[in-house]
Amino acid sequence: MMRVLFIVNPTAGRGRALRTWKHIEKMIPRALQYDVAVPASCPATRRVAAEAARAGIERVIAVGGDGTLAAVAGELAHTGTSLGVVCAGTGNDFGRNCGLPRHLPAALEIALGKETQRIDLGLVDDGRHFINAAGIGFDAEVAAAASAYPTRLGGTLPYLLGALRTIGRYAPMKVEVTVDDQRFTGPATLVVVANGQHYGGGMRIAPYASHDDGKLDVCIAGALSRLEILTLLRQVYTGTHVFHPRVRMACGERIRVRVCGAARMHLDGDPGNCGEYAVQIQPGALSVAMPAAVRRAFP
Repeated sequence: MMRVLFIVNPTAGRGRALRTWKHIEKMIPRALQYDVAVPASCPATRRVAAEAARAGIERVIAVGGDGTLAAVAGELAHTGTSLGVVCAGTGNDFGRNCGLPRHLPAALEIALGKETQRIDLGLVDDGRHFINAAGIGFDAEVAAAASAYPTRLGGTLPYLLGALRTIGRYAPMKVEVTVDDQRFTGPATLVVVANGQHYGGGMRIAPYASHDDGKLDVCIAGALSRLEILTLLRQVYTGTHVFHPRVRMACGERIRVRVCGAARMHLDGDPGNCGEYAVQIQPGALSVAMPAAVRRAFP
């Protein structure tokens, strides 16, 4: 019988993941042998996931948001342990990108199922992984601002409110972006390295990205006025921002971003500070509990 560990992030979605776990626990089949861990921090989450992989646990099911998934995924990469997903955070973009259901019984059935698919992960040069996107500039400022809003507003509204709050005080940064053998230099409002189509609670930042194509998609928005940022915010939900004259899209396996001065960055919505980072794709690094039919059904 498959050995299963549930990792529940008690702070994801401002407590939503913990509330979700209480419902899930009542749905778990009686015959299933499982353990549950409720780590108090992101480093603790990584340690628990790494220990599970070393112990030969077949399936780790993460109950939380995209930040939780990224922390767990990074430790399960290139191991024999697969990841199960129950989306219970703020943005839940990984589930959106892969067509995973939000309905708990259906989500749990897939998370415990035998069918798996291999997906790519992004690897930053400091050793951290991301499952959806890494961003620097305006979107990282928005991610930090969005975290201040209550989760009852839903996945999209906190990011939208955070964006409106950030517009008035944000100034473009000077960047140099290298995508394989292509180089872009100049002022930029944001640079996003995407492993999936959606991020930021439903923004379709990279309409042609896929978790299993062995590539990372890069979106570079040049210097934008406040009005242009507002226009771009409206367009990014449908993916039509790619036709904006100051947006450049690229695709590659290795990306380096340099910023003149310090700038805020984020990995799957978790904010931090950085002046330079390098990213590479790790093709097929992670096995995820996900029927092929679900993956194919999503555009």
